[in-house]
Amino acid sequence: MEIKLRNLKRNYGSLHAVDDVSLDIPSNTVYGIIGRSGAGKSTLVRLISMLESPDQGEVYYDDKRVDNLSKKELIEERRKIGMIFQTFNLFSSRNAADNIAYPMEICHMDKAYIKQRTEELLALVGLEGRGSAPISTLSGGQKQRVAIARALAIKPSILFCDEATSALDPQTTRSILALIKEIQKKMNLTVVMITHQMEVVRDACDRVAVLDSGHIVEEGDVADIFSSPKSDVTKDFLSSLTNVRESVVRWSDKGGHYTLRFRGTSTDEPIISSASAATGAIFNIRAAGVQTVNGEEMGIMITDIGPDEETAVKTVAFLREKGVGVEEAKKEAE
Repeated sequence: MEIKLRNLKRNYGSLHAVDDVSLDIPSNTVYGIIGRSGAGKSTLVRLISMLESPDQGEVYYDDKRVDNLSKKELIEERRKIGMIFQTFNLFSSRNAADNIAYPMEICHMDKAYIKQRTEELLALVGLEGRGSAPISTLSGGQKQRVAIARALAIKPSILFCDEATSALDPQTTRSILALIKEIQKKMNLTVVMITHQMEVVRDACDRVAVLDSGHIVEEGDVADIFSSPKSDVTKDFLSSLTNVRESVVRWSDKGGHYTLRFRGTSTDEPIISSASAATGAIFNIRAAGVQTVNGEEMGIMITDIGPDEETAVKTVAFLREKGVGVEEAKKEAE
């Protein structure tokens, strides 16, 4: 199901939590919305999922407007969506299977169907045979798997994940993201992931919108955003990855006036050597590495370029001609 947002606004007093946001979220894809704390992410997902109404603007599921529905229509439309939260939101008084069954029970589905569907979902999320387990005995990752199964119980068309991996360790996060991607493909879901973690976008999403102070500052294919970020917010998010992944190693915290981004086949080519030979440049590399984004290799290098500014300018031009993205650090005010 395609989601279309048109000029959404939501204010809380003088706070413009969502300020004139328009987006097209394609059907059958994993779409990321990333922003810092306070950027407006959670408010935006509440508007998209019809938990709140916008002060202004429109929300469409396919070609149907859903932000102005009657209470009865709203209940019916909400059955098309599933939601996963950071805190799992499971019933501690119910075991794993009973938590998964709950949405079907309140929809008054047949008991035999509920039992069959619950067993199917336990197997789908890798918890086959654990239906009778009390929630208190499950690990964080297992609890999130139960929450995913519960969100899928009534066969939604859209799955919202609001900081779904923030409470999990890195290894468990990767396994949950892999599970969500697998489920999305099997069920042809539209998945909307709200996060403040760029590694979640890298490992799970097809497209991403970057949110800052209630505005979309950048939007596009994840590989394009990683290889050629435009906004300062996006660049800050990407710079944090050099500290959190072993694939990108920084061995000097000083210097690094230029950030070079390599994409695809350029990660295998001796571009730095070619640039040095062509311009006489001297590179002092501060950090480097390669990571995979949507199945495509992306290289990053943080470096100084010398021996003088004239050579650096020529070298930057040479690198850009070769398809390397080059970002120059802002000079501090004197």
